[in-house]
Amino acid sequence: MHNLPMNLTLEQARALDALAAHGTFAAAAKTLRKGHTAVLYALRTLEEQTELVLLDRRGYRTRLTPAGERVLEHCRKLLAVERELEATCAEIRTGWEPTLRILFDGIFPAEPLLRVVKQLRAEGASTRFHVSAEFLTGVEAAFLRDEADLMVSLLPPTLPDLRSYKLPDLKAVLVAHRSHPLATQRGPLKNEDLARHLLLTVHGSDPRLQLSTGALEGRSTVHLNDFAAKKTAILEGLGYGWLPEHLMARELRRGELKALKLTRGATHLFHPYLHHRSGVRPGRAASRVVQALTGAEPSP
Repeated sequence: MHNLPMNLTLEQARALDALAAHGTFAAAAKTLRKGHTAVLYALRTLEEQTELVLLDRRGYRTRLTPAGERVLEHCRKLLAVERELEATCAEIRTGWEPTLRILFDGIFPAEPLLRVVKQLRAEGASTRFHVSAEFLTGVEAAFLRDEADLMVSLLPPTLPDLRSYKLPDLKAVLVAHRSHPLATQRGPLKNEDLARHLLLTVHGSDPRLQLSTGALEGRSTVHLNDFAAKKTAILEGLGYGWLPEHLMARELRRGELKALKLTRGATHLFHPYLHHRSGVRPGRAASRVVQALTGAEPSP
């Protein structure tokens, strides 16, 4: 047995596949549009390289030995990869990028992003979309770590060389369940009133957001994983906190959640931005996402 690399070729894989499918060298050669001797040579060299008897040549129809059947399985995997590569290259030539990674802050509604992805899929985009949520500083960290293409963030990025587009402001409201003491208290609430109760946050807040409850952040002992969990916790009466208006419109209409009345700062406007790396024009799918969210034509 030798330890040299087995330089199996796609031609050999095709020859073995064609022979297994058609049973004769002549039929295999016709299918491959090759000469009879070319198919014989490909299969003989394949047996030499594998050091296995792959073909049972007795009888009119040449059959594969058990070893040949095993080798055929792997040859067909190679041919499947070849077809996938050909399809991928054809797709890339159409202008669709192979993958598009989008990171967004979880307070931003996912619906606009998913809507444009749905539209692109309906139009035949072959791009593989990866859309995931992080929060605050975690968005930029994941953008860098995952080498993502687009980023929707609330905090000003620290990365240089980004092209940025302003998105519509997001309104957040400080709310509690209707049975929570803060929701039933009369008159405007002061910081000392809020300090008696649990302020719920997602992964903690950030002073750059300039929330009116910033001074109370240090007393928050329950940090939730995302805004869906935070909304559930508030509905359960665990505490109070900021929720984006788009996430709780129904509960506000029904009166399940109550906007807290403060002397100041009961609502807050977040200013999200969409970013991509400058100097490189976004691909076809990324450009459509930028256009759909901002109405702007992306530029390098």
